[in-house]
Amino acid sequence: MQSVKALLRERVKNILRTASGKPQKGPPARLFGFKEFCTSPPTQKALVSYLVSPLLPAPEKRDKMVFSNLGMAQYIPRALNELGYEVDVVPWDDMEWLPQQHYDIYVGHGGINFEHISRSLPKETVRIYFSTGIYWREFNIREARRIYNLALRRGYLLTPDRAIQFSEEYANQTAEGIICLGNQNAIESYRQFPLVIGINNAVYHIDFNGLADKDFDRGRQHFLFFSGGGNIHKGLDLLLEAFAGTDLHLHICQTIDPAFAKIYKDELTQHTNIHIYGTIPMRSPSYEALAMQCNWVISATCAEGQPGATLECMGYGLIPVLSTSDNIDLEDFGIFLPLNNVADIRKVILRAAKMDVDDCEQRAILTAAAIREKYSPEKFNNNFKNAVQKIVSQKQTVP
Repeated sequence: MQSVKALLRERVKNILRTASGKPQKGPPARLFGFKEFCTSPPTQKALVSYLVSPLLPAPEKRDKMVFSNLGMAQYIPRALNELGYEVDVVPWDDMEWLPQQHYDIYVGHGGINFEHISRSLPKETVRIYFSTGIYWREFNIREARRIYNLALRRGYLLTPDRAIQFSEEYANQTAEGIICLGNQNAIESYRQFPLVIGINNAVYHIDFNGLADKDFDRGRQHFLFFSGGGNIHKGLDLLLEAFAGTDLHLHICQTIDPAFAKIYKDELTQHTNIHIYGTIPMRSPSYEALAMQCNWVISATCAEGQPGATLECMGYGLIPVLSTSDNIDLEDFGIFLPLNNVADIRKVILRAAKMDVDDCEQRAILTAAAIREKYSPEKFNNNFKNAVQKIVSQKQTVP
């Protein structure tokens, strides 16, 4: 009879086969002895379980456009190097590898292999859980509530589109500290755990000078929905219902699931103010044309860390229209969706479309400035280092 660990390994392999469409060949890529950013010979050793592939190309060939997971995978080992750690990096879903040496700290992500690795580490290793979202149970509850509410409104019951499939409870319970993406709202979802530090996501430098030539008067009528996968999770259903029947334009840059498209066929095909583009690459001419056309980036997500796609749009001066679930501080430039339901969204967008043109322009300038100043890779790097130092320091002071 197979052990629980063996069954879990097999399940992970099956998931990876399904995701890629073919079986995985050979062992997963791992990276050992990373010390590219150490300013002196490292005196300590760190283990990171996250993404490996962004670090494998030569430094000059690594991705410098998409931050979020790809950028964080580069900056987490960099931050640890700068703190004096040589770093080994293994994939967050690697169930084959186990540590064979001493590590001073372990930074793990996700519920697949955190326990698998952690149980092989000595007690004195500082365990840090890095989360790109809110507390996993709350995350799943919010998505389930969205699906339930859709069934009440439309009569269709769809399957979850971004649910967390592997428990993160062991990681949350045993880590000396949790580092999560997001503001105080994100931190609050982890309120039962003793040490949780929220840090902002980041956006690579954006070389865009279009705000000076933008038609902010016309742009008041145009809202950009630029999002990763998960139509229900990200709130596209709510946005379609809110925009339908208005004279405001919703520009949708997201892959539409066929089951979702069937339910919302009328809104997606019969309304001239709703525009479907599918997936548009960041910083492409098509994307920048939309950034010039729209004053607003809108999100009605139910659960996030901090959506990188929304931050990217904000870097182009698109004014954020967001709910608390986006976990982005709106300061004095953004617009808040208090209830994040159809009626609330419709009321907010109609009011936004009447905003004074000069006010729109000023908010756009402030939005882009906030991204440059508070969501840069350098800020992420410093915030991550500070969080690690705080967790390590607390571990050292506890008997």
